[in-house]
Amino acid sequence: MEQRASNQSGFQIGQGEWQAEPVVILSDRTSGSEARIAYGIGANCIGWSVTKNQQVYEILEAPLSPPDLKSGKFKAGIPILWPFPGRVRDARYRFEGKEYKLPVTDKGGVHHIHGVLIKAAWKIASQGTGPEGSYVDLRITPEDLDEDMRAGYPFDFALTLRLTLAGPSLTYTLRVDNRSADQPLPFGYGLHPYFRAPLAVSNLTPDRSHCEVRIPAAKRWPATGGLPDGAPEPVSPEDDFQEWRPLGASHFDHMYSDIKFEGDWSVAGYRDPGAGLQVLVKADHLCHDWVLFTQPNRPSICIEPYSCPPNAINFEEENLSDSHLLVVAPGQSWQGQVVFEVSEYQGI
Repeated sequence: MEQRASNQSGFQIGQGEWQAEPVVILSDRTSGSEARIAYGIGANCIGWSVTKNQQVYEILEAPLSPPDLKSGKFKAGIPILWPFPGRVRDARYRFEGKEYKLPVTDKGGVHHIHGVLIKAAWKIASQGTGPEGSYVDLRITPEDLDEDMRAGYPFDFALTLRLTLAGPSLTYTLRVDNRSADQPLPFGYGLHPYFRAPLAVSNLTPDRSHCEVRIPAAKRWPATGGLPDGAPEPVSPEDDFQEWRPLGASHFDHMYSDIKFEGDWSVAGYRDPGAGLQVLVKADHLCHDWVLFTQPNRPSICIEPYSCPPNAINFEEENLSDSHLLVVAPGQSWQGQVVFEVSEYQGI
């Protein structure tokens, strides 16, 4: 059973279930949009629907079940990558002269991947509706982590994530507080949206290869096994998405750098010519890298904003530069924002 509260603007906040897993539901009755967040499994947004031209489009590839999502073997929705987006080599790192060991979580059984929050249970701190939309504030601290994750990242933090839904926009605002009185807090941040592609199967877009992609980056990290091993290099023609062009049939797991901004935002995204819709990802100045990922035999495109490249915390040790590792001083905080937006476009 779902329970909802609304305001005069049509924004609603409610509680529901997904296969017996509790979810918080953000909705906008006026525009016909809705987002469902499984806050007990990594605060993952497992569903986001938008109504355009009297048709409802599911924007995200949804997970199959709560056990699949908890296993970490089948990723879908919008996983939150913190404090390490991407891989950490050999699941170890050094910070301020001390070595730390993370759980091995990548499929190859060697590295750590995507941080300590993928399966963690967040708590609802507050929720409601206002002029800006329907929103929920989710919070997590080290006490909410599994023992092995807490041992691998034994820093004193508090994260507050506000998700706001208004019309065809879904906004992620993350605040990171360093609760320690004497220890700096090192981290990186990323989001890993699995966008359905195509949004609607048609003659123009029978599969995702016909979707058009834009990644505003002039360079790409050379990498082996998902780990940067050299300075960023100018993109080659086959990897260049600085202007909109079809994705094509190639598989991508590419890390991009030398990011371009439009005012305060770096804007990436993809287009479905058959639906006449584009999905934009707008990241503020937290974004120093983009990742383009397409998993074989999955109807999705992942366009991921990163604050730093994978393995950034080991860059100094590996003689690499431009880590953009974030370090928050004791008692201080940091905040970043990403906006997902669906709109119509001309170009069919």
